[in-house]
Amino acid sequence: MRNISRRDLFKIGGTAAVGVAGAGMLASCAPRQSAGQGATTAEASSAEAAGTGTETTSMPAFLAKPEAVVEFAETKDYDVVVVGAGVSGMAAAVSAAQAGAKVACVQKESEPSSQGNMAASVDLEQTGEAGKQALLSFLTELNQHRSDRALLEAWADNSFEAIDWFRDLASQGGIEVNDDEPQAERVLNVNGYDVYLHANTYFGIGHGEVVKAIAPVAAQAGVEFFYSTPAVQLATDDSGKVTGVVCESGKDHVLFNAAKGVILATGDYQSDEDMVAHYCPDIVGFPPLQANRTGDGHKMGVWAGGEIEPVTHTKMLHDARVCRVDAPFLLVNYLGERFMCEGPMQGYLNNYAREYVHRTGDPLSATMFSVMDAKWRDEIEEWKAIDPEIDASNCKVYFEGNTIAEAVEAMANDPDWAYNVDAVAVQASVDRYNELCAKGADDDFGKNPAFLRAIEQPPFVVVPRDFGYSLSAIIGGLLVNADNQVLKACNHAEAVEGLYAVGNVSGCFYGGVDYPMDVLGLSIGRAITGGYVAGKHVAGL
Repeated sequence: MRNISRRDLFKIGGTAAVGVAGAGMLASCAPRQSAGQGATTAEASSAEAAGTGTETTSMPAFLAKPEAVVEFAETKDYDVVVVGAGVSGMAAAVSAAQAGAKVACVQKESEPSSQGNMAASVDLEQTGEAGKQALLSFLTELNQHRSDRALLEAWADNSFEAIDWFRDLASQGGIEVNDDEPQAERVLNVNGYDVYLHANTYFGIGHGEVVKAIAPVAAQAGVEFFYSTPAVQLATDDSGKVTGVVCESGKDHVLFNAAKGVILATGDYQSDEDMVAHYCPDIVGFPPLQANRTGDGHKMGVWAGGEIEPVTHTKMLHDARVCRVDAPFLLVNYLGERFMCEGPMQGYLNNYAREYVHRTGDPLSATMFSVMDAKWRDEIEEWKAIDPEIDASNCKVYFEGNTIAEAVEAMANDPDWAYNVDAVAVQASVDRYNELCAKGADDDFGKNPAFLRAIEQPPFVVVPRDFGYSLSAIIGGLLVNADNQVLKACNHAEAVEGLYAVGNVSGCFYGGVDYPMDVLGLSIGRAITGGYVAGKHVAGL
């Protein structure tokens, strides 16, 4: 049988060619069809949600467009309406208000809500243009080359200013960054260029407290907050322009008109099981760490004519116990067995645990344990000369014993942690590992001999690494441009007029399977920067 050439493909004809090469793309851009034209109501609603016809019935049910709300107990008029009061929404609201706009911020919860400890930026006063571009290329590679480079560049160009501004807002609210935080200032060498990174760090406080502290500052700047007021739909005019937000207030609906634009800052969808299964199926079974993250902004954006970036979405699933050890020490699984060539940063280790969770149905089977001896701190300092990213400065929780069994028992008896692992199996793994270290060759996994160090000197140390209850975020959202305008489905050259998305409801900033932790605090830094840029942009219309 001969191969089909490109010329032969075109000879086959349009319909057949679509079947071979482009059915999914063209189906998603097909003309709309109403329920009265041969489609069931459910199919038509599902098709209309994505701007599709009933030729395709693969639209997930959670994107079925609801009936428009047309009766309101009250109507309020603003220039800008921000949906969500996390770091991205707070930044957007204050930025727009400071630029002269009349701003409302509607929040699903009863107070501001956010998460995380670090917010990263690029210091362009010290980083040259080549260094910045090298960083963007590095991040693009970490994201499996699925990032929109324009979004990365918008973050890099504006982040230092935005993070400095947000830190000042927090300071006005009474919260200061951590003193003498070793991870606040970092230098990455990428392709021979030094990249200077700066982060606002709030370890022990968290950005949840930061946004609460900023809320009174935002109110003084003119932002009006409406808590326990979830947004349910976007209002549009006949041209498709987004003109406001429909919210629930008790049993009533309130229309918030937005003369200049609506900024979606609703966070991710980790609490919506159907969305997780559809867009990020590899984390099915990992319980969400955050509540009420149900993809509201994603859905409203699609109903208004936007499009969600392709699967699979990037997940942020890393050690929940602040026990981070980004160093190649022996690592065993929940059975006490060595299972990998140690070395990946903690943000990627969840991929090894995923199958355990799916196999057992128990999130605790996603727990791993680093095993070291008395030399572990000295070994880290030696290894830093080989790889500067090797680090254990955040290793806050670990257990010691004069034997492996004693260290494991100390962990199991701790009232706050109480992780259990078979001490006999761990000892067997240590014994085998020591044999390989003595040989100078890792016959089991091929680990770099420079990192093969015997575990033989007490006290012995066990570090629990809990990936089972640590799904912090799913970072995949509506397609946007560098100004954070939501792009039209099937016509990414045009924006949905009046609609913006920032933070975890926006994409394609990432794109890889896992959140890259090589730039610590990138997620929150990007969210703050996006809100800062979008707020100013909308207010300036």
